[in-house]
Amino acid sequence: QALSAALFARERTGEGQHIRLSMLEAVLSFLWASDMGAYTFPDQPVPLSQGGSFIDLIYQTADGYITVATNSNGEWQSMCKALGHPEWIEDERFSTPVGRSKHINERLEMIQEVLLTRSSAEWLSVLDSFDVPAAPILTRAEVIEHPQVKAAEIIVESEHPVAGRVRQARVPARFLGTVPEAPRGAPLLGQHNTEILTESGFTAEQIAELAAASIIGSEQGAVVGVTA
Repeated sequence: QALSAALFARERTGEGQHIRLSMLEAVLSFLWASDMGAYTFPDQPVPLSQGGSFIDLIYQTADGYITVATNSNGEWQSMCKALGHPEWIEDERFSTPVGRSKHINERLEMIQEVLLTRSSAEWLSVLDSFDVPAAPILTRAEVIEHPQVKAAEIIVESEHPVAGRVRQARVPARFLGTVPEAPRGAPLLGQHNTEILTESGFTAEQIAELAAASIIGSEQGAVVGVTA
């Protein structure tokens, strides 16, 4: 979509442009439609809910959840040291990726038992010091308040004529020469009648006649004189 929009802008203006697109902004843009609709209205509290987790990547700590990934032997060995169990390195069940996959249940139970003893922040600090890939698992509410999300101004608010103050993720692509329109709610029924019909060649008198005959709705969103 971003590439198509940039090419269309070039067709109109004759100038090309650079597109900056981050994974974070793309994820929020897609996630908003599928999983974060409850956060559309900033003044309405959203109840906290716990979702399922993929056991081989997400672990519970003393105060939350973190994700830890050890794909290589080196990362596995580093995690064993970080968790205070260097003896796991010598365990033949876990000495190779195939072995760790074969004995996944035992391995995960061992890791989970240790990670429950300290907070997420503590473990992330320790794992980082051993170069073990790890990151916090954030709730949707925490994602919205994350410093990077705020710094990039990913979440934007606007006024809807019916719903009031609403918010959503902005267009994730950043164009060098074109500023996308701010997200807005779906148009009211009949809101753009005059604009569209004028572009199609209708005169003001013709548009007024269509409205008077109840062929089109009103500009205020009500359908005038139309029955089912």
